[in-house]
Amino acid sequence: MASSLACMAAIVAILVTTKDRPLSEWDFYFSIPATLAFLGLIAKSTAAIGVGACISQYKWLYFKRKPRKLTDLDLLEEASRGPLGSLILLARRPMGLASIGAIVTLLAMAVEVFVQQMVQFNPRDVVFDDGKAVLGLAHTYNGGARPIGVVTTIDSLRASTADRSMQGAVYRGLFNLDSPSVFDCASKCQWTGTYVSLGFTSTCADVTDATLRSHTNASATWNGTSSGRQEDMNLITPGGVNLEAVYSATSWQTVVSVGGLSRISSDQVSNASGDEPVLMPPDIARIAVFRTPVDATDWIIWADKMEIVECDVEVAAYRYSNLSSSGSELTIGDVEMVRLDPGTVTIDGIHADMLMFDQPGLPVLQARLPDIAALAQLYASTRFIGSIYDGETPPLPPGGLGDAFRSGNISRTMQDMANSMTDQLRASREVKGDGQSIRQVVFVEVEWGWIILPIAVQVISAAFLLLILVQSARTKDLPLWKSSTTALLTYDVRFSEDENGVGNLGTGVKSLKELDALGESVKARLELAQHGSSTATAPDDSGSPSIKGLEAHVYPVNTR
Repeated sequence: MASSLACMAAIVAILVTTKDRPLSEWDFYFSIPATLAFLGLIAKSTAAIGVGACISQYKWLYFKRKPRKLTDLDLLEEASRGPLGSLILLARRPMGLASIGAIVTLLAMAVEVFVQQMVQFNPRDVVFDDGKAVLGLAHTYNGGARPIGVVTTIDSLRASTADRSMQGAVYRGLFNLDSPSVFDCASKCQWTGTYVSLGFTSTCADVTDATLRSHTNASATWNGTSSGRQEDMNLITPGGVNLEAVYSATSWQTVVSVGGLSRISSDQVSNASGDEPVLMPPDIARIAVFRTPVDATDWIIWADKMEIVECDVEVAAYRYSNLSSSGSELTIGDVEMVRLDPGTVTIDGIHADMLMFDQPGLPVLQARLPDIAALAQLYASTRFIGSIYDGETPPLPPGGLGDAFRSGNISRTMQDMANSMTDQLRASREVKGDGQSIRQVVFVEVEWGWIILPIAVQVISAAFLLLILVQSARTKDLPLWKSSTTALLTYDVRFSEDENGVGNLGTGVKSLKELDALGESVKARLELAQHGSSTATAPDDSGSPSIKGLEAHVYPVNTR
């Protein structure tokens, strides 16, 4: 029983020390389930030895108290040998404390299963600072554009040096194409800090009514009664962007018209060569989009159906926080666009070079003026502005990027373009935001509820042992012979006529020392009784020997 309790204590110790720990920390030769199963087997087996011995000892107590049927001796012996005998004992004739031992023997069969069921292995997400989680950011935009003249103006850029990747980002955003990756992560990652990056933004407003109010005779021009002269069908938005809204009734019409102009002041840039610092706003360009549904019957543009949206594109800052990634997807929990105040123009030799934003709460952000000018030039050129027509005989081929605005929300499309440009800038990883990798690690989890049965088996076994020891000690002339077969051979059944068929189990061996000496000094041979002969009989009512109904009780005799 001491060995059994020690094994159970070892099981509990293993579970306590490994609970909520990574499985990889277990470096024993055998796995945790194998070790627990082995300890559970030893705990069960050693407890079964103690319980079996106690059941064997109990038979002496059982027969000492009063006469019992001799078949009970077999039941107790079988119960002491294992689960089957215990089951038979409980089914046929429960016997006091022996029934407790039988129940424990049966419950002990499940100890190994319950012990193994206590431990489970489940993967968990674990954070590692391994340097493999990198978030792309940028505090400087340097696309490589170069000026021709002394100072940077819209007209002095070398077109061949314009940042083609950023111009490609404009097209990607307008047509909803994939942007380059802005982070590195092996599998799953997280970024728990706040990260700032230079980027771009777009601010849009619906200016349909304001634009029409500024047009002369707008109601006549776009209600089907106009003379149809093209020069009468130009629009100017409140921001000064020119748009076309031309149609020829029954023939063709404008569907989308895109206009743009630069917001960079050449005069401000030119003055940057002076001694005084020059401030310049982060504006890049102003873009306007006219859109109307197709009238496939009359090809007329109706004033109540057209839509005019004006957008300003500018440099901005972004704050990102609560970021995570899984696979190729980056999830940004919180993003804040921060508008930039006018920045300071810096001089590189004789050229206006950087537009620097040193704003409280933000790192120093910079954008090269030639690259900003190149973007402004793109938005004001026929590569971006132009019209899309529909009808039988349109006057000109389609021009510009009007196809990007034929459907969907215009403001959303413009912001998608700005986001694509921001991603292109961040993809340079000019600044890196370090995050944490998340990997699945198998942890040991313990379900303590399963330990109830093993502990119950241990407690009941120990209590059963103590009860048998106490009762054996209190019973006079009862040696602790337990399951000794030699002890059983020294007993015989004796009858007397005044006992009414109750036999006495008696032996002349009164101590373990005598029993050991007897076992060493006496030799025996198995001799089968002749057919028809019998031993240990009890008289029946006619006086003839009979085994039926024989009962006996144990008492020691001095006769050898």
